[in-house]
Amino acid sequence: MTIVAWPPAAPGAADKVLTNVRGDVSYLANPSGKPHAVAVAASIALADDDVAKTGAASMGAIVLPDSSRVVLASDTTVKVDLFDAVNASAHFVVFNGKIRFRVEHPSGARANFAFTTPTGTIGVRGTEGDLAADPLDGVRVNVYHLSDPALPVVVTTIDGQRFELKGGQKIWMRWQSGQLVSRVTPLTKAEIDRFSELGPPTTIDGGPPAP
Repeated sequence: MTIVAWPPAAPGAADKVLTNVRGDVSYLANPSGKPHAVAVAASIALADDDVAKTGAASMGAIVLPDSSRVVLASDTTVKVDLFDAVNASAHFVVFNGKIRFRVEHPSGARANFAFTTPTGTIGVRGTEGDLAADPLDGVRVNVYHLSDPALPVVVTTIDGQRFELKGGQKIWMRWQSGQLVSRVTPLTKAEIDRFSELGPPTTIDGGPPAP
């Protein structure tokens, strides 16, 4: 399995920095704007509402000044709605593809991150996990580790369902016969392997799942 090194923290206190880890990485000033390529190993500061994109066999990383990171796998599109350093909050829109999020606050502040997807919103407060959004397969979220067990990942679906995920759990949300079907189950090795491009997770609460 590939080991992926996390990029260093963003250099500017107010910056959201997009780094090209490998391949084809670009950003748009808005979802309908013109893409601007980011050279391999180069970085660019993002503004609120900018969109980050990766191509085939590519990887990018959005690094925030609080040391939180969102890594984009191949063929992924993510909009950076906002980052509020004062209130330790951020909002992203995941249009498609796969991401790994590591939300952490060395100063001890309590995080309040949200990832909006086609099936609902994932609320994260000090967590490492993976998220995939696919028009045919739906949305999958793996939760590997909670920095505080009392702060689970909260998933609110577009039809009003609410789920709380602990470390070592996953949720799969997809449309079936016009109904949004959502199910929380323990993590499996097969679910983790869906995100093998992003490397192994750092920690899995409760230990690694059975094969």
